[in-house]
Amino acid sequence: MLRLHILSNETKSARHFFKLPVRYMASIASSSSVPPAIFARGSGGRSSFSGVIATVFGSTGFLGRYVVNQLGRVGSQVIATWRGDELDARHLKPMGDLGQIIPFEIELRHHESLRKSMENSNVVINLLGKNYSTRYYSLYDVHVTASRTIAQIAKEVGVEHFIHISSIGADKNSQSEFLRTKALGEEAVRDAFPSATIIRPCDMFGDEDNLINRACIIAKTFPFIPLVKDGKSKLQPVWCNDIAMVIRRASQDPEMFLGKTFELGGTKVYTIREFYEWILAETKLPNNFQVLPHRVAEMILFFAEKRIPIFNPDPKYTRDHLIRETSDMIVTCKNGELTFADIDAVPHDFDSDIAKEVTKLYRRAGDASELYYR
Repeated sequence: MLRLHILSNETKSARHFFKLPVRYMASIASSSSVPPAIFARGSGGRSSFSGVIATVFGSTGFLGRYVVNQLGRVGSQVIATWRGDELDARHLKPMGDLGQIIPFEIELRHHESLRKSMENSNVVINLLGKNYSTRYYSLYDVHVTASRTIAQIAKEVGVEHFIHISSIGADKNSQSEFLRTKALGEEAVRDAFPSATIIRPCDMFGDEDNLINRACIIAKTFPFIPLVKDGKSKLQPVWCNDIAMVIRRASQDPEMFLGKTFELGGTKVYTIREFYEWILAETKLPNNFQVLPHRVAEMILFFAEKRIPIFNPDPKYTRDHLIRETSDMIVTCKNGELTFADIDAVPHDFDSDIAKEVTKLYRRAGDASELYYR
């Protein structure tokens, strides 16, 4: 009995001893304005904690998955918002350590759900965007109204840093509704959150992009590749993961990015004709070019952009795309915007294995097409 009594006292002493660090940390937390959960700790990898708690709007989109991956790999906690089907966010959970990627259901018109998704975050990243209006959400609803609402609520709940993704070529006077609403969205965010960081990426390429994939589908299914203005307009493709890297750096080092606007493009500028020539060279598809008058192209796309269930649920080419494709979508920095060079970053080349991997699906002989078609 004596032995059991001694063990019991040792156990109590041990428990008291191990409780001391916990009490000490609690006393520190009570005297600090920073919750103990957001103190960065660890060596900086996936199983560390970077100190960033980020709410990401548009996390289930093309760029969103790369942003969540970049944040998760350095030990950030990510509230990945979604609407519609919960399975849309399932692929994001393995991108961070256990419990660090948290899918959170929202509705853009339900402000309380937006507030709850941001109330414990110190960074909010807005990636929301649409290529065409739908029955429930117009381009203005998403690019302007939703952006303003998210920025206002972020300011109210005390979010420290707001990162807003716009688009290269954003202009209030543009004929493109997409570019026009993107510019208005920037203004709305600046009004609500003056210290926000605004990033304008050029056309992004990657595995699930709407640039290379769309061009390959056109080259494979159309009898000819339509060129408007003889394909002389310019684009500057940039890898989506390079954009995600800048967003991750902005979330980790807000002092360097606060209140600034970035225009981010690739290392080389292409004309539309040169871009499609690259597509044909990589896919080995037998096709040719046909120059079309702008009005004829508009008439064709008037029908091609119609959303029809089963047959055309997600139009890949619209009249708004045509306006952007016939404009120079390149980095200009007309108002002193910053670029990759200002943060000592170098983007990947478009003519690289990264982009060429996307074209493999469309090659005439699959991955081995270079063995047969040279």
